[in-house]
Amino acid sequence: MANITNRWRKILAVSCSHAKYVDPTAWEAVMTFKERYKPDTILHLGDFIDLSALMGNGVGSGSDGDEITPDIDTGLTHLRQLMAGCKNPYILCGNHEDRAWKLTRSKNSATAYCAHKIVNAIEDTAKSLKARLIPYSGIEQIVDIADIGLTHGTIYNEMAARDMATSYCNGRRRKIAFGHTHKVAVASAKTHAGGTGYNIGTLTARGSLEYAKNRPSTWAWTQGFLWGEYNESLNQSSLQITQRAHGEQWRLPV
Repeated sequence: MANITNRWRKILAVSCSHAKYVDPTAWEAVMTFKERYKPDTILHLGDFIDLSALMGNGVGSGSDGDEITPDIDTGLTHLRQLMAGCKNPYILCGNHEDRAWKLTRSKNSATAYCAHKIVNAIEDTAKSLKARLIPYSGIEQIVDIADIGLTHGTIYNEMAARDMATSYCNGRRRKIAFGHTHKVAVASAKTHAGGTGYNIGTLTARGSLEYAKNRPSTWAWTQGFLWGEYNESLNQSSLQITQRAHGEQWRLPV
C-alpha cells in the first residue's frame, strides 16, 4: 500500500496575464495543459488584471485603450477558468492589482469608488472559487508550499531570479517562484544555504502593453508557466518551466 503521508501532488502556476492584453494562444496552451495535467494546486502569481486606467494615481497611462470594464471582466474570467475544479487554489495580487487597493484611499471620490468596486469584485471572485486571496505586500508577500516559496516578485533587474533566490531561500525554502519581470529565468542563490529562483515569465504578447512597447527590455519578454510536483512531508519539489520564445509554437509536456 502506498504511503499516503508521502503523497506527491501536482502544482501549476502562472503570472502576468494582464487580462485583455493576454496572448490568446498562450492562454489556450495553459488551459490545455491544465486539463491534461490536472494539478492539485493552482496559483496565479498576480497581474491578472492590468489597471492601466488607474496608473498615475488614477490619471491613467495616456493610452486610448484604457477601458476599465473589459480589463476587470477579462481578468476575473481568466481566474475562474484557471481555478475551475481545483481544490487548492491561490490568487496572489500583483503590483497592478495593488493599484486598486491603494486608490480606495484616493481623495478623488469617483476614483475611490471605482477602486472599491474593483477590490470587491476581486474578493467576491476569490470567495466564489474558494481560493486563498493573498494581498500584494511587496517583499513580505509569500506563500510556502513544501520547499517552494511563491510570490509576485519585487526585484526588476537582469539578475532577478538570482537575487530573489538570494533574498528568499533560507534552507527550508529551497525554491522561490515569481513573475513580475515577464522574463523566464532560472538562477541559483549566492548564499551558503543555496536555493533556486524561478522567474516564470508572462502570458501577454510582446509589445501588447501600450506603456511598455517602446522599452528595449520588452524584447526579452518570454511567455511561460511553472508546473511540477511537491511533497509536503518530505519538504521537497520538482519544478519545470514550459516556455515559448517570440514566434515559436507551443510544445506542451503532457
